[in-house]
Amino acid sequence: MPEIASDAAMAQALATSGVGPAYLPPFSQATLGTIGIELELMVLDRLTFDLMPAAPDILRLLDMQKKDWVATPEITTSMLEVATSILTGYDDAAAQLEEIRSSVHNAAFKVGAAIAGGGAHPFQRWSEQRIYPKERYRESARKFGYLAKMFTVFGMHVHIGIPDPDEAIRTCAWLTQRAPLFIALSANSPCWQGEDSGFCSARSNVVGAFPMSGTLPQHVRSWAQFQEYFDVLAGHGIVNSIKDFYWDVRPKPEYGTIELRVLDTPLHPSYAAALASYARELCIETAECPGLWPHASSADVYTWNRFKAARDGVDGDYIDAENGTTRPIREVVSGDLARLAARSHDPGFPQACRIIEHLMQDGGQARWLTDHMARGAGMNDVARVASEMFEQPPRAGTPEKESDARTTG
Repeated sequence: MPEIASDAAMAQALATSGVGPAYLPPFSQATLGTIGIELELMVLDRLTFDLMPAAPDILRLLDMQKKDWVATPEITTSMLEVATSILTGYDDAAAQLEEIRSSVHNAAFKVGAAIAGGGAHPFQRWSEQRIYPKERYRESARKFGYLAKMFTVFGMHVHIGIPDPDEAIRTCAWLTQRAPLFIALSANSPCWQGEDSGFCSARSNVVGAFPMSGTLPQHVRSWAQFQEYFDVLAGHGIVNSIKDFYWDVRPKPEYGTIELRVLDTPLHPSYAAALASYARELCIETAECPGLWPHASSADVYTWNRFKAARDGVDGDYIDAENGTTRPIREVVSGDLARLAARSHDPGFPQACRIIEHLMQDGGQARWLTDHMARGAGMNDVARVASEMFEQPPRAGTPEKESDARTTG
């Protein structure tokens, strides 16, 4: 992503840490359709498959490697975040995510740990987690109390380059309407604190406990209006930087992107590449329809669509505010993929479509995990299966199979 000037970077760093004045950087230049992917990963004990506070040790090993991507700490020491460089399409994303998967797996193995995707660990207890020793995270713990440790959940964030700040706000509005589809496709956190949650994505419910969660307000329809909105909230001491907005889709001005934040971390990085490509194509399609905004009723149905996607995953329904219809999520996604594939210029997008169709089979990732529970597997086995899926290299030429996960245990 574009570099920030040093004085702006300092102001933003102070604002992010909560010790400086509120700061909203100008919207940077970015190429339409560039991608950046962030994955929050579980660090597990290789014997018990409970969360393990070994992220600092893994990070020390990864820091010794020369790489185009970055690995950073997250709010607790059993979490690890990796972020790609700027990517241009599915093939680019799949290749770098496989490099990341291999490197992180190898580093974890050296310290007796395993790595897994998934939106929430099946049986961890929030009270046992340790806040990472970094001032920003200590400030979060002071500000949010026990919620900071409750936030030991694991998500995937997708940045999409948008060249114009006003278009970024409009694209945020459109991508927000499709966000429940990404919740459904990525849903793989059926267990919470050692219990079957009854949801395909228990993680999705945790974020809502934080202030400034939700979505971009409907009345904000330009970058200038967003700046005014930010200034009002900053004046009340509610926000200090863009990081204080826990919206499902938010602008990220220092990168010149919008950021989709609703996904559970997929069980395999190849799924992440496919889902990011889907989001990319939706944003490019929006750019080709200038001036159009979502239907006025879209906000009225969004909360219900989000709830249904988190509860039912790919077996859920989706209300389309644009035409007033209710259809199965599978049907909506398949329709999107067919339409987008017809106009896409990404040579890897057909493979991304095949993987996404694969993610909708047999109830999706959440059901692949709960199938084990139905056959008598315990919570440790669910965590073990997730780690084994992460360890598998992708199979060339075909969508990566979940068969090992569904037959193990």
